[in-house]
Parts: sequence; C-alpha cells; structure tokens
Amino acid sequence: MEKIIEARHTLSALAERSGEERRTRDFLKTFLREHTSLTVVDCGCWLYARHDEGAKRTVVVRADHDAVPTACGARHLCGHDGHTAALLGLGLLLEGQRLGCNVILLFQHAEETGQGGAACCALFAREGLTRENTRMIGCHNIPGAPLGRVLFRRGTFACASCGVEISLTGSPTHAAYPENGVNPTAAVARLALLLPELADRAARSDGCMALATIVGMRTGERAFGVAASQGVLWATLRAEKAETFAALNAAVDQAVRSAAEADGLTCAVERLDVFPATVNDEAMQDSLERICEENGIAHQYLEVPFRWSEDFGHYGSYVPTCFFGIGAGETTPPLHTADYDYPDALAPRTAELFWQLLRGLSATGDR
Repeated sequence: MEKIIEARHTLSALAERSGEERRTRDFLKTFLREHTSLTVVDCGCWLYARHDEGAKRTVVVRADHDAVPTACGARHLCGHDGHTAALLGLGLLLEGQRLGCNVILLFQHAEETGQGGAACCALFAREGLTRENTRMIGCHNIPGAPLGRVLFRRGTFACASCGVEISLTGSPTHAAYPENGVNPTAAVARLALLLPELADRAARSDGCMALATIVGMRTGERAFGVAASQGVLWATLRAEKAETFAALNAAVDQAVRSAAEADGLTCAVERLDVFPATVNDEAMQDSLERICEENGIAHQYLEVPFRWSEDFGHYGSYVPTCFFGIGAGETTPPLHTADYDYPDALAPRTAELFWQLLRGLSATGDR
C-alpha cells in the first residue's frame, strides 16, 4: 500500500498533458524494473508490462496516465495518476504468482484527446492477441459513489463524442456598405440554435441519449470599418448509440451545407477529439458480475450511460472488453474541477480489485 500511494503522489507531481508524458513514462519504466520482474516493452508514446505464463489466454488491464490542461499547467484532475498507481500495484501483486493466464499491464497515454487508445491498439498485432484468446478490462474512478464500490452497466458505459469545428467563409466589405460583401454571422447564429435541436430529434427518434453542446463561436474581427467575412462555430456532439452518433454527425454536415448554400458562403467541417462509445461485451460483463458476487465485492448497476467519453472504446473493436466504474467517495469533488484529488485509499483498493478479477477470469473458461 505504501508503494502504491507513494507512486500516486509521484505521478501527481509529474502531471503532463496528452502526448507530452515523457517524464511519466520514465518513472513508470523505472518503477516496474526496480520493483517487479515483468517484461517492460517501451512503445515510444506508451508502454506495457508482460506477465508471461506461456498460457493460451491473456487478460489485458489498462490504465491511462495523461493529465488535464489548466491555466496553471497540467494537473491530474481526472484521477489518471490513481488509475496508473493502481496498475503499478497490480504489477506488485503479480510477483511470483501463477494465474493460469498471461497478463499484460497497458499504460496508455493521451486519453483526454481520444488519441491514445487508437494508438495502443497496435498491442494486439504485436502480441498476437485476438478475440478468441484475449479479454480486456479497465475502469475509471467515479466521485459521488461510495469508495471502492464497483459500478457496472450493460451495453454502453460511456458515450461516443467528438468536437466539431464549423468554418463559414464569405467576402469582406466596408462596414458602411454591407450589401457589397457576404457576412457569415447570421448562418453561424442559425447553426448554433439548430445543432442542439438536431440532437434532440436524434434522441427522440432512436430513444437514447444524444446531445449537441455549443462550446464557442466567433465571427469577424475587432475592426469597426470592415464587415465580418469569416465565421467559426465549435460544438461537441455525443450519443449513446453508434448509429445515433453517425446519424447526428450526418445531420450536422447537411445542416452546414444548407446554411452555407442559403447565404452564399463556403464551408468546412473538421472533427477533433473523436471518441467511440465504450460498449461492454455481455459475456465479460456476466463474468465480472459473478466474480464480484462470489467475492463479496460491493457493486451496483447503472441505469443510464455516462455522458462523458472514454477512449477505451477503441479496444472493443479488437477483443472482448469490459469497462466499469469504481467509487471515489461520496464527498470527493467532481472530475475536472479545481478541488478534485484522487483519494489515496482508492489506488490500493483498485489494485486489489484488479487482482481479484484476474483470479476469477483465469479460473473460468467462459468469455
């Protein structure tokens, strides 16, 4: 417990933005090589540690280690320092043990931008991991839930989402003669009102959560003699189901084209921070629920998915996966808020939970 908590504090102090986690990776490699006999594989932006028993089946356990950018620099306001410390703790628990399966500890970068999960999918080809011989688990701490309680959900655990940047371009003119130019302001304003309506329509049509949130907009410059000719609108789209998410994105593209055509504008749409939905494999969900019940691990079932996104969803395209929440305490401040701090007591409990789940998965042949 002392090593895990100390590691969590070190990781917290090393907080680095997505794609910049060099010091964090150096610490992880040093810790694993000094305290475990696991085989450490450095993949540049990410790394993994292998507990190899020569078994036919492998379980991958993943944790993320990037921090949240703030005005005061990078900070671990999402608890990735705790997730990673727990995975290091699992490495300590694996020392000298025989489970009947291989275990890979995946230390992933850049979760906050959605890029790390996609890159780390290279693990499967590198290690010969397939749907037939592999299972994968991961978790996220959840403030507001009792400390250590496991939160399960069948189907979608976390929603698909993406950022959308909509650019509309007209032509400039003197502000005294607006009729001589093409101003995108009205089109930007109409789209800002329309996108949330499109999401509401998609939600009603498919009977699931869909949401479009306007996060910013701008037209023109602070130049009072020139009418606006450039406009940009930023929004985040999210949905519970993949098909709803695809339909919402298509509806937004069509709306942008129509708005541009109506006002004589040119348009461009760029998508950023793209996250697939994190959807749990049913058989894996059954296995983890049974393990919790057999070991007296407190757990509960969620009625609705989390609206936030988690790039763990990329892995489900390759192998059966199950992602769950673990309570961070009922009085712990919400994620990404200035007062949030990962609870010290949670990392050892999460490491122990991973260990119990591994033992349970290795003892069964079902999937």
